[in-house]
Amino acid sequence: MSTDDGRSGLPPEADERIPRGWARHPRERMLITPIIAGVGGLLAFFTVVAIVVWLPIHTFDPPASADWSPLSNQAVAGRNIFAANGCYVCHSGYSRPQDVRNALYFLYPKISQPGDFFGSDQSPNLLGTERTGPDLSQEAGWHPDDWQRAHFYDPRFVDPMSLMPSMKSLFSDKQVEQLISFVQMRSGKSGLLRYAGQLYSKHVVITNQGFPPAPIGFEGAHATIAESAEPKVPAGQIPEVPNLAQIDRGYWLSGDPLPVTPQNLLRGKRVFLERCVGCHGIAGDGKGPGAKFMTPAPADFTSADDACCGGDTGPGDFYYRILHGWPGTGMENFGDRLTVDDIWRVVLFIKTIPNHTLDRNVLPQPKDYITWQPSKELLGWIATRQKMTSNASFDKKAVTDPFMQEAMRMFPGLAAGDTFYINGTTETLSLTAARNAIRSIYFDLLNRAWAQAKARGDKLPPVWQKAIPPEVPGQQ
Repeated sequence: MSTDDGRSGLPPEADERIPRGWARHPRERMLITPIIAGVGGLLAFFTVVAIVVWLPIHTFDPPASADWSPLSNQAVAGRNIFAANGCYVCHSGYSRPQDVRNALYFLYPKISQPGDFFGSDQSPNLLGTERTGPDLSQEAGWHPDDWQRAHFYDPRFVDPMSLMPSMKSLFSDKQVEQLISFVQMRSGKSGLLRYAGQLYSKHVVITNQGFPPAPIGFEGAHATIAESAEPKVPAGQIPEVPNLAQIDRGYWLSGDPLPVTPQNLLRGKRVFLERCVGCHGIAGDGKGPGAKFMTPAPADFTSADDACCGGDTGPGDFYYRILHGWPGTGMENFGDRLTVDDIWRVVLFIKTIPNHTLDRNVLPQPKDYITWQPSKELLGWIATRQKMTSNASFDKKAVTDPFMQEAMRMFPGLAAGDTFYINGTTETLSLTAARNAIRSIYFDLLNRAWAQAKARGDKLPPVWQKAIPPEVPGQQ
């Protein structure tokens, strides 16, 4: 409302703030309404999603890498379980050059390539969002199936410090077997090669030590800890030969370089309690909660006779197994989690366990340490076998066959000319026999997965890609 002279008709004190002849400022209004702002925000969001997610998935189609391999039907079902349970939220599905495990000499430092995720059975790739748990892109073959069952049932069974939730709900209808199959087949040809080596090593270990096959599915939750039969040792061969075949010869007679001090023993006990009791038990007797899932059963450290005189229980033998793991058993490598000194400290402490140093409120002392001495039989056998000639460790000719490379990785204690019998059978253990068995298992896994992918109607590369041999990345 305004008067004839153009003033606003407001009280005089308000009218004085408006210069004569000026119109009042129009009422302020929002030029962008909440509806327009919401629509604009959604448009911007979906534009980014389309460019970053949808467009690459539907337009970026690299050819299969030389290392790519398809998933079996069971592995595809396991992949769906992996995705449905949100496992990718903590575990990524691709390895990068800056990953902590890259280039560790006893691991496989393979970096993921776009062509590793070719085809519909791995697309879209389960890349994950963060690294709360370890990267699983190269997990295939690092652990045997029975270790995986114990791990999925309760991760604390194999890693007491794990943050991973229990997956007991997957132990019905064989879902855990499908999940294990995905984990063991997701890493391409190099992963299949590791898995083939793991399967053959499992066969050798349980045959040599006289153990039954490991329980599958939910059976392990109610199983009893497996017991071995008395091994039948061929004439002229000591019982520990197949076990020593999986330990580098340079460690067979090695002593512990650290002094036997209360400090070293106490540190070894602490690491043992933090890392090892899930399988080896709180008493060190091999009866931890994870043991009932595994065949062979975890090692029992309570025998004083083994501690002092076992053919494969020397300090160097224990050190090598903790550092690299023991293929075919539930013993995994700790070389990426423990320092060299801490591994040797654990070895020192293990030699005190027969003297009850794992009892509550007991501090291990040097007097509890049991000194290991090689037996005359072991020294005599080594004297006849530890030769420079025909020893693969001293052969300057590079090994290029990936199946022989894997055999040498699984059995680093075998020389090229070694041939042994396994637990009273007619089956021989040698590098050549291991190479041929690993190759046969590898092609069986690859051919069955390829045939099943073809039957599913999955996109496959040219058939010649299947013939490209696997590679063994990393130092041997």
